[in-house]
Amino acid sequence: MDVNAKWYKLDDQKPGIQLITSLLIITLWGTLFFYFFAFIGSLIFKTSISEMLVVPSSNADSWKTSVLKYVQVSQQIALFIIPGIIISLLLSTKGESFYKIKRSPEAFNLVMVIMLALMIIPVTMYTGMLNSRMNFPDWLSGLEKWMRTKEDVASGLTVLLVKSSDIPELLLSILILAVVPAIAEEMIFRGVLQQLLCKIFRSDNWGIWITAILFSAVHLQFFGFLPRLILGLCFGYLFFWSGNLWLPVLAHFVNNFVPVVMAYFPGWSDLNEKTESFTNKQLTLPLIALFLSAIILYYFRSEYRKNLVNGIGKI
Repeated sequence: MDVNAKWYKLDDQKPGIQLITSLLIITLWGTLFFYFFAFIGSLIFKTSISEMLVVPSSNADSWKTSVLKYVQVSQQIALFIIPGIIISLLLSTKGESFYKIKRSPEAFNLVMVIMLALMIIPVTMYTGMLNSRMNFPDWLSGLEKWMRTKEDVASGLTVLLVKSSDIPELLLSILILAVVPAIAEEMIFRGVLQQLLCKIFRSDNWGIWITAILFSAVHLQFFGFLPRLILGLCFGYLFFWSGNLWLPVLAHFVNNFVPVVMAYFPGWSDLNEKTESFTNKQLTLPLIALFLSAIILYYFRSEYRKNLVNGIGKI
């Protein structure tokens, strides 16, 4: 019995083996469950699986939008949450939580995280504007055209997902775009990849930076790479300094929640135009937000270092 239990456990394996196994679980089990959910969806929406997976245009009707929202949630659950649960069961040791979620964060730290998530939004909006103006040399014009096409498709899908006509639909959008992604993506990127990469490279900074790069790249929105990289770094250092996954989950949720709610109310529907309003002559708000964000992150770093000196552990 003990031999079998040990065979199924990965906690005594080298970090490289743990990472490879985790990636295989995400790929194989994630794909399997995604197509399972797609099959269930084909029964619910009375269509074929292939039709469900067709990317709709930005002017899609309500039926196609509903299918898109179902696929979006299915993808997050199948590729991130279910594999994340399997991985945690294999890597948890002596009843400890691999994701470090058993301990509730202090109320003050939760408030600080919410403030950080709000402060970082002007920073990511401004860096996103700069990123979107990136130009390629002529010999890479084909690549630039392909990347901008992918960006336009992703932007169109985002418009469909955030569009809400009433409160119930708004709540559904918050669930799809804020709650589920915050939990799912933080489980895999910070919970799994960051922890294992830190062990593999024997460097916390290397692990955090590589994970942030992967987090930004996997979204396949190349002209939004820089702002997502900044978010990935904030979430990564929050997790490392606090030792609690709930804090980056909360920050991720707030960051996604704000634009969804802003898109609902009249006068705030066109977020792209507001992003473009940040020009090189309007640096005041992004700079102030960057300064305040740095102060909040410094607080978490200071608490981490203080607890190490006192032998308490992470906050």
